[in-house]
Amino acid sequence: MLSGAGDELDDRALMTAILSLALPASADLSGIAGRLLARFGTVGGVLSAEADDLAVAVEGRAPVGVAILLLREAAIRLMRARIRQGNVLSCHTDLMAYLQAALARDDVEQFRVLFLDHHARLISDEVLARGTVDHTPVYPREVMRRAIRLKARELILVHNHPGWNPMPSREDVAMTRRLEQIATVLGLSIRDHIIVGNGASTSFRQSGLL
Repeated sequence: MLSGAGDELDDRALMTAILSLALPASADLSGIAGRLLARFGTVGGVLSAEADDLAVAVEGRAPVGVAILLLREAAIRLMRARIRQGNVLSCHTDLMAYLQAALARDDVEQFRVLFLDHHARLISDEVLARGTVDHTPVYPREVMRRAIRLKARELILVHNHPGWNPMPSREDVAMTRRLEQIATVLGLSIRDHIIVGNGASTSFRQSGLL
């Protein structure tokens, strides 16, 4: 069922197989798969689509939406497991892919921190605050208190710009520098601040801002 002559056929076959987990065989699985791919482009596009858009595309078939959301969560957990395997700083591509999958579709800003040990291995990945569509509160004291409790040595700051360009604002830069100053006093290191937009991300480290 999953074999095909090209990428387009492979995507349709894969999407059809996914649908077969949620719908009876009597349903037009291939037709529904084709409509989903026509609307969202790829299997990846389907898996990252908004719930409301999915509902329209599958004409209200709730089991399809549930199956796709479960697959999306499974994919995010798989990506998180990959970055847990070693030095987070040495697997930048995997890290950015994970953060895109985890945050890009969120419709409000969230601020999270990846806490690393002295070998840059992931101790914990935690959402510390959620805000509005264009702002989330950041409390340096809570960030540092959590880092000390976890015995972290290095931190990667992350937040998203829902549907926005991932370029940092002046407030983002100022907040990062404040956290960096406090971390230095405590013997901690801010290794990066990553802003996730819809389809693109910005690394403060790679942009020379940190």
